[in-house]
Amino acid sequence: MAEYSVQKPFAAERKNFSPLENLIRSALVRAGNFSPARVDGEVMMMFIELANRVVEETRRHPYWTGGDIDYYVSQSECRSIPDMIMIDGLTAHYLIQQGSEKAALAMRMYQSNMSDMFYERIYGNAAIKIAVTDKGSNKAYDTTATATSPTSTVTTTTVGNVHTVTTSKY
Repeated sequence: MAEYSVQKPFAAERKNFSPLENLIRSALVRAGNFSPARVDGEVMMMFIELANRVVEETRRHPYWTGGDIDYYVSQSECRSIPDMIMIDGLTAHYLIQQGSEKAALAMRMYQSNMSDMFYERIYGNAAIKIAVTDKGSNKAYDTTATATSPTSTVTTTTVGNVHTVTTSKY
């Protein structure tokens, strides 16, 4: 299956996913650091930790069907997580770490994009269909009812302004 989510195909070379260092630079630019080329080793190590958090969140996602993913140990590695999800996740976690006001919005966008992308991979771009599985409160949904179901009797007792309704099946 061709991967269509590579953000920087020139950096991904022949691979379907970009190396972590390119994703980190994109996340830093999105977070407002417009000079990501001057990132030191400590910041890269922090981003490897943040990337591994994104890996763990991907593993736990209910729509993820890509199997187990190894953690990053180097910024030159690639993982089978779409670039857009990695960039959004790195940006959100970096903004949280920085205490930015943008963190809440970035996290919502990241989680929404992750769900949308993984859902689309499983079900395509089809309309969402909702099916009642517990028969609901409408008896018209009950397809298991038979003509031999027991009858109900309802007894109503009024004492003052209080009405008591008792239902029993025989």
